[in-house]
Amino acid sequence: MFLKRLSSAYLVEKDYDAPLFYREEGNKKFQEKEYAGAAVLYSKGVSHSRPNTEGMSLCYANRSAALFHLDQYEECLKDIVRAGMHGYPERLQPKMLLRKIACLVNLGRLQEARQTITDLESSLAAKPTLTPSSHQILQKNLRHLKMKIQEKENLPETFPAALTRAFEDMALGEKNKQISGASLSVSLHTDPLKGRHLVATRDILPGELLVKEDAFVSVLNPGEMPPLRHGLENKWDTRVTNGDLYCHRCLKHTLATVPCGGCSYARYCSQECMQKAWECYHSTECPLGGLLLTLGVFCHVALRMTLLTRFEDVDRVVRMLCDEIGNKDICLPENKNLVKTFNYTNRGESEENSKKGETPIPGCNVSGKYESNYNAVFSLLPHTEKHSPEHKFICAVSVSALCRQLTAASLQTQTMSLKSSKLKAVTPGLCADLTVWGTAMLRHMLQLQCNAQAITSTWH
Repeated sequence: MFLKRLSSAYLVEKDYDAPLFYREEGNKKFQEKEYAGAAVLYSKGVSHSRPNTEGMSLCYANRSAALFHLDQYEECLKDIVRAGMHGYPERLQPKMLLRKIACLVNLGRLQEARQTITDLESSLAAKPTLTPSSHQILQKNLRHLKMKIQEKENLPETFPAALTRAFEDMALGEKNKQISGASLSVSLHTDPLKGRHLVATRDILPGELLVKEDAFVSVLNPGEMPPLRHGLENKWDTRVTNGDLYCHRCLKHTLATVPCGGCSYARYCSQECMQKAWECYHSTECPLGGLLLTLGVFCHVALRMTLLTRFEDVDRVVRMLCDEIGNKDICLPENKNLVKTFNYTNRGESEENSKKGETPIPGCNVSGKYESNYNAVFSLLPHTEKHSPEHKFICAVSVSALCRQLTAASLQTQTMSLKSSKLKAVTPGLCADLTVWGTAMLRHMLQLQCNAQAITSTWH
């Protein structure tokens, strides 16, 4: 009950009245020419809106105006399309089309701009709904845009300068043949106390790239976001957090987020990211938003880690570990047979280890090649003996609360599945043995204390 009260303080559901509030707050920022702040507030309005409503379409339209002033013309065009998809009022279409034409002109897509002008003029001739004063302003803006098109067409053709990336992809010098994504400057070791780890095989130069690998799982850290106190004066949150600025799947920075259709918290950089997240894990996470924010990032990562893997794989790996627990040769730290090294400067194991005929390092196949899969993640040591009893108790209670909520929400999650989705996240509440699921998540929570890596950015 205590966790339930805490999680209820996070407003993660859709709210019919919220779009108007956020749109008005965004308009204040817009009038002050704080266009980035206005875009974030309009995004909040979009996130709290129900799909195919005028409130959502107006928030998208207003955000397109803010993005236009920030010179983000491609994103502006996408928001114009989104506004139309969600029922943007016909009476306001001329204003939106003018913005679209201006974007196309600035992007150099002159033929599309001319066609849009023709479409707008035909529409106005067929349905003259504007007042005389509004019609004069519109015609003045159209004349200005036509002049800009003419000027651009008369300019001599030039090749655009090569675009430079903020962060260029770094490449590994000599790739390690036994562990993909690592250089030859490191080798893979394991022992019963440290578990699997890398050790330098030679002197390493400052700035040398050692490992380049995609994260197996990632969760956006919402940052400092205590829930608001209850009250009409602060029912909706206008604070800007990481959740407003980054895609909740690929972590890309964006001001033009696309919201989840079921909750107001999850947001993405594109429709594609939203769909992939739903298929892989968010169809299960969606009804748990408030509880996940309450339990914290590590609990969220532990859940997502298991959701990204088929339940059968989780079941197999956990039961394999349980079988190994009965083998004292494997469990006891003093057993020296566990100490093992793969030196990847050559093509195999050391001669000494080969003679012993030892089993591969956890996470490697029988030939000693590291495999970046769930088994490799699960085999990381949780260092249970080093965690305080209080911490282990909190982790256990968190996982228990999450499993209980997963069971209660399983049927609801199934009904929320997108009709177009072929792949759906496994709902553990429907699984025969939820204990296996909870065991895996508890192990991951303990692992994360010493294996998780935060990616941070510094703002000046």
